[in-house]
Amino acid sequence: MTLTALLPTLRSSIPSPFDSAAWPAGSVPTLDDVTVRAMSVGRYADICGTPCECTGPAVIPASGGVASATLSTTVIVATVVDATPDTLRLDACPAGLDVVWREARLLGRVSHAYDEPFAVIDAHGSEACATVALPGDVRVGDRIAVPCPGCHTLGEVR
Repeated sequence: MTLTALLPTLRSSIPSPFDSAAWPAGSVPTLDDVTVRAMSVGRYADICGTPCECTGPAVIPASGGVASATLSTTVIVATVVDATPDTLRLDACPAGLDVVWREARLLGRVSHAYDEPFAVIDAHGSEACATVALPGDVRVGDRIAVPCPGCHTLGEVR
């Protein structure tokens, strides 16, 4: 259990925990965003629309953040198109990818709600492809960023 999970109001002053090995090398969390090599993922989604993805070098395991010359990590940004108390439907289809759902982050706003589990349904509306813990006040229009090992194209998430 982390401080931001116990006291969600702390999210206004410190970023939620972040496993830098799951994200592209050079990724840094902010209060309401993630930057990948100094590029705001939230701003990138504003420009490109969602779903979108950005790929960067993966972190070499147990290296302290050193970028790999051969491996990649992709960040997928999706918009919540439907939200119920226990289910989120996204505008992306990441079901076939090895998404690191434990690292899902809410973009664009700081929430003071406690984290709750949500079943994630992809854009095709099929059965739940994952379970993710996000602030309980996630609503339609919110953007979610999640890392995914490997180099993936936009076609794979549409």
